[in-house]
Amino acid sequence: MPTVLAGIDEAGYGPLLGPLVVGCCAFEIDDVLAEHQPPPCLWKRLTKLLSRNRTKTGRKLHVNDSKQVYSPALGLKELERSILCVLAAAGKPCATFDEFLDCVSPDAPSLLAQHPWYGSNENDHWPFEQEALPLSLFANALRIEMQRTGTRCVHLRACVMPEKPFNRMIDQTRNKAGALFSISARHLDYLLRTYAHQPLIIHCDRQGGREHYAQLLRLMFEDWPLEVIRELDGHSEYVMQHPPQVLRMRYCGLGATLPPVRIVFREKAESQSMPVALASMLSKYVREGLMRRFNAFWKNHLPEVEPTAGYYGDGARFLQDIEAKRRELGIPDEVLIRSR
Repeated sequence: MPTVLAGIDEAGYGPLLGPLVVGCCAFEIDDVLAEHQPPPCLWKRLTKLLSRNRTKTGRKLHVNDSKQVYSPALGLKELERSILCVLAAAGKPCATFDEFLDCVSPDAPSLLAQHPWYGSNENDHWPFEQEALPLSLFANALRIEMQRTGTRCVHLRACVMPEKPFNRMIDQTRNKAGALFSISARHLDYLLRTYAHQPLIIHCDRQGGREHYAQLLRLMFEDWPLEVIRELDGHSEYVMQHPPQVLRMRYCGLGATLPPVRIVFREKAESQSMPVALASMLSKYVREGLMRRFNAFWKNHLPEVEPTAGYYGDGARFLQDIEAKRRELGIPDEVLIRSR
């Protein structure tokens, strides 16, 4: 039975302005893994067209922690190329940024509609820094290579939490790390419901520096018996057994034997798991695309204002620059400024 390797990571946990985005990526591979066998390295599996490192020739996609692929100096070019090629290779090419958001985050439009700065505008140009034709050609080559190696990207999704619902969640939980885990748990729930009938291994980056996840996992997924494998030195690992027989029938019928689910939380997981790296990159790409709209909105009202990435130091400067205008527009703090 094919194995599913999944990863979860975020972008925008720390800023004062802009959305928090939690991404999830899953690959299905034809390999049948033993219960405790380590999963194969997808970078090696797709080494003809993907690399952890930036290549001068551009013959490979750069896939790594988003902090390695993107920087303000380098721009979005490499990040955009990798995400859009993987998405198109999975059979989901997109023609506009709005179409892209609908594809990777179907719930986002209704949440973003509460914030006028995330709406599309007449100056929208997408892809932001790439050309569509070269992306399409490379995506086709990647699709063929994935077929050859028995590797399929079956899930690429982002939970987008803009300022107002983020603040509401913080008010409810009184805990920023807890809010982050609640969002990540939405991805975990989807993965369990969709892929747990086959071998499933989920890697996650550490959630707000947390070391112990057993209590939260038991709270979120109370029907799933949980075994703690280890909780030590930035590496927490768990095995979840399937629910009792009545629930088990939902997945593959009476009498079936289902493999346990492995969930691993690791420090710097994005450097060890390609699905986590892609989840990191997707999260960053979605956030940066939305921050472009954020800055365009305020630039339209205040042509002299310098754009911001939304992090605390510069975010405070930006709020000071737009103070009079946002009061004039009647924008309350809880819709624009993140409480934590």
